[in-house]
Amino acid sequence: MRDARAGRVRCATLPRVIQDLALAAGLLLLLLLALEGGFRTGRRTLRKRAIEMTSQVGPLQGAILGLLGLLLAFSFAAAGARFLERQDLILHEANAIGTAYLRADLLDEPYRSELRAALKRYAEHRIDVGRRLRSGLMSADLAEAEQLHAGIWNAARDGVAARPAAMLTVLAPVNEVIDLHATRVAAIEKRLPPLVLVSLIASSMLAVWAIGYGAGLVGPRHVPLTFALTILISLALWITIDLDRPRAGLIQLSDAPLEALKLE
Repeated sequence: MRDARAGRVRCATLPRVIQDLALAAGLLLLLLLALEGGFRTGRRTLRKRAIEMTSQVGPLQGAILGLLGLLLAFSFAAAGARFLERQDLILHEANAIGTAYLRADLLDEPYRSELRAALKRYAEHRIDVGRRLRSGLMSADLAEAEQLHAGIWNAARDGVAARPAAMLTVLAPVNEVIDLHATRVAAIEKRLPPLVLVSLIASSMLAVWAIGYGAGLVGPRHVPLTFALTILISLALWITIDLDRPRAGLIQLSDAPLEALKLE
């Protein structure tokens, strides 16, 4: 079963790589087209106005690039912070499940075995859902999680009813397991707004167009530098978008803390 599941994961990885590289190539192509369009527009500008316009284009280029730098910096920082937050939540969830599993020792049989079995099924469910989150969280997965939560809670409730002294010790980590699921679901929805992404791409194209336009006004352009800057801007855009989709892109969240749980 584990080999078959690993095979499905490997099969799903290749389309993910292709789609992510296609996104990076698309962003680079857009910026290169903007660079070329700006250069051609600058070349068509009247020669007699070139000197006058160059004195105006320089400050405008600096202002546009500065604004783009701010937008990219804030967006990149926000996407990176959310990525780390989601990864930390996986660790917290694994710790909560492991703690609840250990606290089940305080319950009498058969409640001890029932709670442990329910926690094990839940951990397997969380790992399986994490591998299929590329297309988003499905309503069926949420419904299954609620059923598993009910099974965990019922086993813990019945166990502490038979042994009230273990109530606080057992129910606290069980409650945390359930709460962390809601927190992780909410974290999935925390992304850069589409308007911000559109603004980033539009600002990047405008900045690159301005660079090409300024080069066209003064004549031959410095191809290595302009192309290198274009590639750097497209790379920053791609990484920001990739971090904001931690289950869909190449930069993936790791379920290693959940997989490392020893639930027998």
